[in-house]
Amino acid sequence: MHTRRVRSVVGLIALPFTTAAGVYLASTPAPEAQSVTRHPVTVEQILRNPPHVETAPAPRLSARELEALRLRKLELRERLDSLVDNNPPSPPGLPHVRGRETQVVDPQAEFHGTPGTFVIGRNNPNPMAATSGVGSTLAEPGAANNGVHVFYTGNTHAEFSTDGGATYTAVTIPGGPDDAPIACCDLDVLLDNARRVTFWSVLYLNSGGTNGVIRIFVRPDIPLANSCSYDIDPAGTANNITPDYPHLGLSNNHLYLTTNNIGSAGWVGAQVRRFNIDQMADCAATVTTDVFTYKGRVGQRVLVPAQGAWETIYWGMLENTTTFRIFQWKQTSPTPTSVTRIIQASTFANPDCRGGVGNFDFIERSTAWSITGFRLRGAVGKGQIAFFWNVGPDSAHPQGHVHAAVFSEGSFSLLAQPHIFNSAFCFGYPAVAANKRGDLGMTIAAGGKAGGGGTAAQGFVGMDDDFTSGIGNFGTFALTAAGTHNRSDGRYGDYFTAHPWEPCEKWFNATNYALNGGSATTNVNARYVEFGRNRDKKCYDNWNTQAPTP
Repeated sequence: MHTRRVRSVVGLIALPFTTAAGVYLASTPAPEAQSVTRHPVTVEQILRNPPHVETAPAPRLSARELEALRLRKLELRERLDSLVDNNPPSPPGLPHVRGRETQVVDPQAEFHGTPGTFVIGRNNPNPMAATSGVGSTLAEPGAANNGVHVFYTGNTHAEFSTDGGATYTAVTIPGGPDDAPIACCDLDVLLDNARRVTFWSVLYLNSGGTNGVIRIFVRPDIPLANSCSYDIDPAGTANNITPDYPHLGLSNNHLYLTTNNIGSAGWVGAQVRRFNIDQMADCAATVTTDVFTYKGRVGQRVLVPAQGAWETIYWGMLENTTTFRIFQWKQTSPTPTSVTRIIQASTFANPDCRGGVGNFDFIERSTAWSITGFRLRGAVGKGQIAFFWNVGPDSAHPQGHVHAAVFSEGSFSLLAQPHIFNSAFCFGYPAVAANKRGDLGMTIAAGGKAGGGGTAAQGFVGMDDDFTSGIGNFGTFALTAAGTHNRSDGRYGDYFTAHPWEPCEKWFNATNYALNGGSATTNVNARYVEFGRNRDKKCYDNWNTQAPTP
């Protein structure tokens, strides 16, 4: 394909590292955590696709055939995830602290002149996601904006809007390379605010789901055509790896792609690719790529880049139930490093989150709650790195909920663990971003309850900033995607997105969805949401009917 490996950069090195005690109850990290691990990378060159790739015909699959391919991929993901040890030997963790319950509310009327009022500027449905033969009940909505222009992705479709998501124009997804011609699923999208370039990605598969390629499209202006694309093919000519669960990330000078690679014999590693973003944005014929590969000293783990990075990108994973590993990759460093910190114990067990018509569970499959990290998301702002992940009930929280850990940049001291929970229903599927001020915006699902009889999964958004108490504490989420049903197979679409709203980066855009009025594709209630505080609404109002020049 269009990827070729060049060389290895550095071996594994442990460096001594000490830190002052953090504000959190824990003081100095445990001895095994007081070192920095430097990780090796390899270097690749990826080649720009020839222009005819943008118009290559896609294989003619029916909606039923495409859905069957998606389900085969999910079943493989779930089968491998079921092999992961969710309760490995772990050192003693910090004591559980219940904290304040997180509330959910219907959107409130706006009170002009009150700076702290939470405002939803737009909450528009995307009818493409509810179109038979186009959308899927595993909706996986994603979006990025540039003023009034919105690029929206789903499972498997893409479209743009020139009126803030009120209406959409379909974007044709071309066919893939010969060894992975089918545009399957797992789309992602983001906009680089410095260059005003949109990057979006698609996972392509062969008909058997045994080989895949990630194609990254470069779009200089949302309503215009892609200017080029690049294929990332971890297997090369061997054609035997599926780069599952791709996610995009950004820092000042780099674009990142993470994948969870599945081979013919099982999981073969998680990878983080770092691209020169100027080369990508300029559609360079060859792009230099640094590749970090995690092979699983503690078993399979999924890596997803944290949002809001500037000079340094971060990602995280659970080593065990009480040990969190934080990775950082500075722009000036050829290799990433990592440290571990002790946190409160996480219970990686299947919660009972049944609800809606039919009383089905939306957090049932292991990929929704396991230690592997499919639901782990992070964001960096105000000199802090916050991570959130799904867990089951524990001694302090009776429902499925979201654990959190907030660390300081630099020393990585644990500052707080502001879990997202409610004693009456479940939370799950967080996606989080940081705005220019460093505030956090989140989109999340809530519903169902232990014993059954709860609501269906519904979509919500909220903020953590100086109008909320504590560190990383969202307090209240506002309903944006109403729903009545869950899927009967225990699955729920696992791609939400949250990004700073461009160009007024103190607001946010986000996506979420629910099944409303039934469980068919036509009942998909996929949303595009713009939200922020009233104090920053003037800038939002100045730009929400126009778009900056690329």
